[in-house]
Amino acid sequence: MTKLIDDAQLAKEESAIARFMLILSALYRAQPEVFSRGADIKGRKRIYFAEDPQALLDNGKTTKPKPVPETPYWVITNTNTGRKRLIIEQLMQAMGYSAETIAEVCNKV
Repeated sequence: MTKLIDDAQLAKEESAIARFMLILSALYRAQPEVFSRGADIKGRKRIYFAEDPQALLDNGKTTKPKPVPETPYWVITNTNTGRKRLIIEQLMQAMGYSAETIAEVCNKV
């Protein structure tokens, strides 16, 4: 998985949101079918992923949904970096990645 994430491209990105989106896109490209099952993860009050931005807006007016590049999914982006890491962690756990790989990827956000 870590080979799918372009470290040079991630290093160019100044914002956590841009790195977050690149990682999500790479996860989708690696295993689209498994990503779709993992995209069911939710927070206490919000859903994180949807195929329609309105579904994310319906769960909170300040979610700031953005499309995940090269995927049919939208994701909330109005979260702190720690929450973005948690979203990636939960998604990767649902996708079956090892704890070591998850920690390595989460540290790149």
